[in-house]
Parts: sequence; structure tokens; C-alpha cells
Amino acid sequence: MNGLEIFLLAIGLGADAMSVCVAIGVKWHGPRQKFRLAWHMGLFQFLMPVLGWLGGQKIAHMLAEVGGYLAAALVFGVGAKMLHEAVKSRPGALVEKEERAVEKALHAHPKDPTRGWSLVAMSVATSIDALVVGFSLGLKGSAIWAASAIIGLVAAAMCLVGVTIGRRVGQAIGKWAELIGAVVLMALGVVFLWL
Repeated sequence: MNGLEIFLLAIGLGADAMSVCVAIGVKWHGPRQKFRLAWHMGLFQFLMPVLGWLGGQKIAHMLAEVGGYLAAALVFGVGAKMLHEAVKSRPGALVEKEERAVEKALHAHPKDPTRGWSLVAMSVATSIDALVVGFSLGLKGSAIWAASAIIGLVAAAMCLVGVTIGRRVGQAIGKWAELIGAVVLMALGVVFLWL
């Protein structure tokens, strides 16, 4: 994969993390919250492709003939799933749902959601797609370290932007961020067929 393809992949993968950060940024948007969200989301977006890649590398020799097709199908499938979720909801619905969940959690437990296990859970939940993409890259025999670093850095930057944007603009772009991320992943899945 070239640099542009990795960057577009990183944007597609970072869309979920950004959406979550927009929802959290409604109430928790101080410098420490921004740092914790960006650091953890970026770290998990970096680690998950590496873990997936290791798994893909281990079974790539068993799937040598169909590995490229499987990698393309997995990336395309992640994009299609994101597209379906974005299309079936109205603009900003995902962000509104996340905002309600965050607000409900804040009223039930007035703890900062950018700390402890809730932060770890959010980081894992938003980086599962990166695990699948890493697995696909492992099947293709692609290099992982530079790609994972770019994916992690882009996710961290998108999280900072998401927290900063907050409620008003987040409701307007929430669906568009999902749609763009889904289309990018699907396009990369198609590109994988020719690489």
C-alpha cells in the first residue's frame, strides 16, 4: 500500500473513534480529557492492526491462493457494514445515540468517562475494525509498522478534532463521517483485488 492509501484507510478507521469523541466532548472537553481520549484511541488504533497482522501472517501460508481475495473481502465487508449502519440512520443519529448513552452514564455515575475501564472499553470498541484490517494486511503480506503508526496518529488527531467539535457540529457531520469512512474502506477493499 502506498502512503495515500494508508492515509485514507486511517481516516476510514478513525471515523468511529471521532464519533465517540464528539459525543464525549459535549461535556468532557478539558485538556486532560482531550489528551486521554486522543492517546488511548490512537494507541488502540495502532495496536489492533499489529495484532490482526500477526494473526494474518500466521495463516497466510495456509491461504496463499485465496489470501488476497479474503483480505479484500474483509476490508470491503467492514466498509459495507459501516455504510449500512450510516445509511439506515438519519444524519447525526449515531452521535445523538452516543450522546444520550454518555449523558445517561454521567447521570448514573458522574465519573469522567475518559478514565479507567470505560476509556479502555471505548478504545477497544472503536478499534475492532482496525484488527480486521490488520488481519487483511497480514494475509496480503503487507508491511505493518508504518501503516499502524499512521493509523494511530490519524485516529488521535481525529479524536482531538472530535472532542473540539462537540455537540452542535457533531450532529451535522456524524453521519457524513461514517459514510466517508465506509466508502473509503470499501474502495480499498476493491483496490486490494488488484494489488
